[in-house]
Amino acid sequence: MFKEIFFEILVQFLSKLNLRQISSLGKAVGTLMWIFVPSRRKRAITSIENHLKINRKDATYLARMNFLHTGRAFVEIFYNLKVDYRFVNDLVEVKNESILKKVKSLNRPVVAVTAHLGSWELLSGIMAVLFQDIPTQIVIREPDDPVISEIVKRFRGKYKHEIVPRDNSAPRIAKVLKRNGMSAFLVDHNCGWRKAVFLPFLGEIAAVNFGPALMAVRNRAVVLPVFLIRGGEKGYKLYFLPYLDTRQCNGNLKEKVKIICKFYTKAVEEMVLKYPEQWYWIHNRWRTKPKKSI
Repeated sequence: MFKEIFFEILVQFLSKLNLRQISSLGKAVGTLMWIFVPSRRKRAITSIENHLKINRKDATYLARMNFLHTGRAFVEIFYNLKVDYRFVNDLVEVKNESILKKVKSLNRPVVAVTAHLGSWELLSGIMAVLFQDIPTQIVIREPDDPVISEIVKRFRGKYKHEIVPRDNSAPRIAKVLKRNGMSAFLVDHNCGWRKAVFLPFLGEIAAVNFGPALMAVRNRAVVLPVFLIRGGEKGYKLYFLPYLDTRQCNGNLKEKVKIICKFYTKAVEEMVLKYPEQWYWIHNRWRTKPKKSI
């Protein structure tokens, strides 16, 4: 009971902060993480050094900047409910808007894919604004703590956004896609080998979750990569990358799924290389390894 009350008071306080205050608080959180979580600091530095092929000094500097961005990403969830048309118009520079217009004109189911890159929490609210004429949902891995899980659902939900726990989510995803709605996924996290297609990512083989690809194939969806990056004249840059029409994929089901996994993994890699300071380097992305053949 005490924990619920404490978190509710904290949430009420954070919800009243403006965007500048959220940014400052996020940087402070990132600084504290850098100082007091040395294991994550070491992981980030080593991973950046190895996967970007840069020296230790430059990797350390980039990791330091990365922790500031990561801290901001954690805190930005509390601003998500304030995202509206005015926020998008005033603060978001849309890149490749023609792709967005084309996808919306298709009247097809959409599987939106993104990564733990930039302001991924604010992206939830922005996508709800841009796609509010169709049913939308976000598929997430639920936090283990039920109190934190409810907070996350509250602040990721927006307008008609449905928050869907990843486990056993296929029927709920199919229901939205069959109505030509949009289901959004984070596709850059490590997963168990039973759920994985193993593909190269930043020069090393990574376990890529094939769930979003499978749902896209089964529901004949278009796969749309989208990323929200900090920076630019307005404050944020919203990237829509060229989409993939799953009806154009050749082969059997397994082959089609692999094509789509390669597609969104390449999209994530492209954006990480463009904005490496804003990706979630503290995550052990390459933990799961393919089983060796006997």
